[in-house]
Amino acid sequence: MHLYVIRHAQSTKNIGQGGGANCSLSEIGEWQAEQVPSFFKDIPIRSIYCSPLRRVIQTATPLAAEKQLPIILVPEMSEMFLDLWTEYRDYPWANCKQLVSAHPLTRFIDSHDTALPWWPKWPEDKAAVRKRVKSFYDACLAPSLATDDHIVVFGHGQSTADLKQIANPGDTFPVYNAGIVEFDLQADGQCQSAVVHTGHLGPHVSD
Repeated sequence: MHLYVIRHAQSTKNIGQGGGANCSLSEIGEWQAEQVPSFFKDIPIRSIYCSPLRRVIQTATPLAAEKQLPIILVPEMSEMFLDLWTEYRDYPWANCKQLVSAHPLTRFIDSHDTALPWWPKWPEDKAAVRKRVKSFYDACLAPSLATDDHIVVFGHGQSTADLKQIANPGDTFPVYNAGIVEFDLQADGQCQSAVVHTGHLGPHVSD
């Protein structure tokens, strides 16, 4: 399996322009997102998985549109809902139906009951984030290990860092905004190679 792990592009909150828990991409972030499809021009992507937060959906949208694939929303790849981040507790999150209506290219992963909230229960710690990311990996990615599938997963700083560690224990690549970390995984789950790609970002490489 070929796994590509991508943190969302630069957000307004990343550069101190606010926007709250569900902020949007900055102007540079929008540009970064538009560059992602160029990397995948000749790669036959099977699936695009994505955190349900706005900044991540915005990052995945250009690639999904280019490849004419749905963005599969994965609650397990959401941002951390840490106890210190009360804005995540208090934000009026859209329910599943509202979210899909606002982002027509999206649908929720089949394992999620769309009658239920998709956001993590606040508060959680980093161990809880790792646990939910691991559950996604085991249920949705591991079954493809013995295939030649190309699968893309968009997330946040912590959820992408956890996914990288699960795919390649000891991974030390920085989590760049819109950077692409490519893993070649064998049938037994062993990582045969890992490469970070930032060339598509030109001068706008940031972590």
